Amino acid sequence: MEMNNTKIVIDDSIKIYKRGSIEVVALRGLSCTFHKGEIAVIMGPSGCGKTTLLNMIGGLDRLNSGKIIVDGQDIAQFTDKEVEKYRRAKIGFVFQFMNLIPELNAVENITLPLELSGTLTKERKEFIQELLKIVGLEDRQNHRPDELSGGEQQRISIAAALANDPEIILCDEPTGELDSLSKKVVMDLLRSVIEKFPEKTMIIVSHDPELKAIADQMFYIRDGNISHTFTKSELQAKQQATLTPGDVQTYMPSNPDETNKAILTELRHIDHFVKDKINSIEKKMHPV
Repeated sequence: MEMNNTKIVIDDSIKIYKRGSIEVVALRGLSCTFHKGEIAVIMGPSGCGKTTLLNMIGGLDRLNSGKIIVDGQDIAQFTDKEVEKYRRAKIGFVFQFMNLIPELNAVENITLPLELSGTLTKERKEFIQELLKIVGLEDRQNHRPDELSGGEQQRISIAAALANDPEIILCDEPTGELDSLSKKVVMDLLRSVIEKFPEKTMIIVSHDPELKAIADQMFYIRDGNISHTFTKSELQAKQQATLTPGDVQTYMPSNPDETNKAILTELRHIDHFVKDKINSIEKKMHPV
């Protein structure tokens, strides 16, 4: 059901990749809805279609059929020029590997895309300084990537993704290359971004179960389709019974073995969480 704060509606999306004579179906009639002011986390096994879905929303790839409605417009019907304009104006990308240019310092990495597109106005420069404060790195803006930690680099990447003030923020494994301490900082930052800018929509694709702590909803994809959806209340109920990212952080400095045990416990909890929901739904669909 669409609501007043609906931002993106994916309707019966199908994507097929051809590799020689072999066809690989990445999305199989997938449908879901994302809302303004919310973080949606998409999880699932490798090859399930979650990154493909992110690429479709970001205008990096095209559907074979189906709709992607953004603010009432079906971007699947856009021309190449319209898609390029949409991507430049409305999308901010955060990637696992940061994609920062080594020769440029932090603020130069943030401003470069705006300079190339001719949109680096005085107002944008002021906004970038605000972003540096938001990510907590205003005192590191003149440092190059190799002078920053992994977590600091990812925070600069997040600032860069926000520099053009996009309505949609797409994150592909944003914590994948981070240690536990940096991960906690980045997770808190992502949550604070959506709270500070409630007109935006954030979609995160990840294998990391700890991200459920900042999610307003979570989609689990299996074989190119949404197999299960978890609401914020369901996620919070389960979160109370599991270790939080903060719990993992407390283990980190003193004993790496204990940290690994904590992370393994968290992974097992999310696995049980998904399986319990699957079993519950299947029992309703196929009562004995």
